[in-house]
Amino acid sequence: MKRRGPRHTYAEKQLMKQVAEVFTKKWQELGTAKKAAKVLGVNPKSFYNYAHGTDLPRIEVLRSANQKWGIKWNLMDASVLFKRLNLKTQEQLLLPLIHAVREEDVEVVEVVTGSDSCLRVKLEIRFSSEKSIKSESRSGR
Repeated sequence: MKRRGPRHTYAEKQLMKQVAEVFTKKWQELGTAKKAAKVLGVNPKSFYNYAHGTDLPRIEVLRSANQKWGIKWNLMDASVLFKRLNLKTQEQLLLPLIHAVREEDVEVVEVVTGSDSCLRVKLEIRFSSEKSIKSESRSGR
């Protein structure tokens, strides 16, 4: 009878072994697995599986252990896997879009009051392609 589920590669098995050793040591240092799980932001049941070597943690868990406990994972290149993510805020993403909107392209469709401190406004915004904006500016509109 075949075993269900993915089979782990040799490297994954080696990583699981290191994770089990490190997590078991942290478990003993902190006193309980629940405390260690809380530090990493994982479910205690998952932490038990990692500490017993029966499950491989997600990369986010390995990154968290690296950052919070200073763990160096033997089979992983930290410069690639643990590099700082450059997240963009919504304001950064929308700024060019907002600059392109003209007042005459915006129409208020609906205004609904919600609770005491809530107001919902539905807008319809018509976006012009760059080509049509350039042609309008040349024709003097």
